[in-house]
Amino acid sequence: MTKIYFTRHGETVWNRQHRFQGHKNSDLTDKGLLAAELLAYRIEDIELDYIVSSPLMRAYKTAEIVRGNKDIEIIKHDGLKEINLGDFEGMSYIDIKKEHGELLVEIEKDPFNNPYPNGENLKQFYNRVVKAFKEILDKYRNKTTLIVAHGGTIKCIEAYIRKFKLSSDWMGNVVQNCSLSYIEVDENDEIREIYYNDTTHFKGSAVNI
Repeated sequence: MTKIYFTRHGETVWNRQHRFQGHKNSDLTDKGLLAAELLAYRIEDIELDYIVSSPLMRAYKTAEIVRGNKDIEIIKHDGLKEINLGDFEGMSYIDIKKEHGELLVEIEKDPFNNPYPNGENLKQFYNRVVKAFKEILDKYRNKTTLIVAHGGTIKCIEAYIRKFKLSSDWMGNVVQNCSLSYIEVDENDEIREIYYNDTTHFKGSAVNI
């Protein structure tokens, strides 16, 4: 049995400021650091064989915290990066609408075929993430692995697991920072979802404020 856990990085400064992050880096907030520590405590007794992380700083830093005292390597995988938002990275939605209004309308109308300027479209992003996910399933077969990635990345994995097509409003409906999801994959590659976007480890903490 292949066991896969996955989580989104902790809250960042740009998350709080509602800026588009994409491939650019933004520091974890105090809330983001606390959430990662609570997740580390949640999975303390889970025997992981591997942690596979997006190489982007916010994800890798989260992976380091979540690893806790486990003596395991964190493996970087470029395919787990967030969608490349190109010229929009670092900008707020309001500023993008003000400066690139017509282009934004075209992208929002058909994000599957219209790429972000100097970035990816949703089809390219989805295909990249699914390819990476399949590589991880194959390489770490019959192992227990934690994937640390991004909201968009996990949304693509969710679409693949649940066999649905991403909708144009996909960015507004992603998992919570440092939530935990878990699937099991049998020898016939049948995927069973055990839980998704679980945040019980935040109960009674400042993360819920």
